[in-house]
Amino acid sequence: MLDVEEYIIVQGLVIIKYMVINFSSVTLPQSENLKLHILLERNNEGNVIASVLEFPNTQVEAPTTEQAVQELKKLLSTRLEKIEIIPLEIQLSQNEAENPWMKFAGVFKDDADFAEIANNLRAERNAVDED
Repeated sequence: MLDVEEYIIVQGLVIIKYMVINFSSVTLPQSENLKLHILLERNNEGNVIASVLEFPNTQVEAPTTEQAVQELKKLLSTRLEKIEIIPLEIQLSQNEAENPWMKFAGVFKDDADFAEIANNLRAERNAVDED
């Protein structure tokens, strides 16, 4: 199993730091197979072009769908032996990480004039919707 050295949570996303996956040294249990998405297309000559969406530039062409998928599996097996996935973490300054609109949140909270304007706009919108 892979070990995660450290992780952080940014805006609901878990960002894993310091994790390196070397597919040639990772053995996945049978229930945890690598699942990829294969795009199958027919070209003008009638051949099937199979490509892997997760791995750009991984593509084969064959006369039938079955042959294309088989050749693609072989190509992927060869390619996965040489691949490492290393996440890159970029530190954002506090200003870039914040939502720029948050500084305006609640500025009209206790403003009676704004509440009246908002109610008038809401009433106008509802009247238009009813027509």
